Amino acid sequence: MKFQDLRAQLTPERKRHLITLVIGLAVSWTLASLMACATSLKTGGPTALYQQLGGVAGITQITDRTLDRVSTDPRTKRTFANVKMKALKESVATYVCKVADGPCVYEGETMRNSHADLGISGAEFDLMVEILRDEINQANAPTVAKNELLRRLAPTRRDIVKG
Repeated sequence: MKFQDLRAQLTPERKRHLITLVIGLAVSWTLASLMACATSLKTGGPTALYQQLGGVAGITQITDRTLDRVSTDPRTKRTFANVKMKALKESVATYVCKVADGPCVYEGETMRNSHADLGISGAEFDLMVEILRDEINQANAPTVAKNELLRRLAPTRRDIVKG
């Protein structure tokens, strides 16, 4: 049977049905693919978020470099005066590892309590996010991992920023 013969047999109703079927299959496949990606980030599977960020060592490097930069930047360094940087770096790395579904156990203060008296502005918070984004890029982490980590950390803004 030739293509022209098949085309002639398709009624407008059958064409709509066939188009609907093809679109439905394409949408279903796309959604299944997206859900598989999202699930692997959340379940600690082989592409778990903390692994995409380089595991514990990678997260530690990213957070250490971020803190080194913000603690010396004229726009944010006031917040780090009289802070024991080694302890802060360990705490932040552990917190980020936990947020990224890594094996770390964070036992530090809540974000609200640990930042309550610091008077951190929105601009200071945004700069830290910008520097964190830069350091994740420097670590060559996948964009999807960077965006997922930033999405997970975003709610801390309301607990950290005062004013």
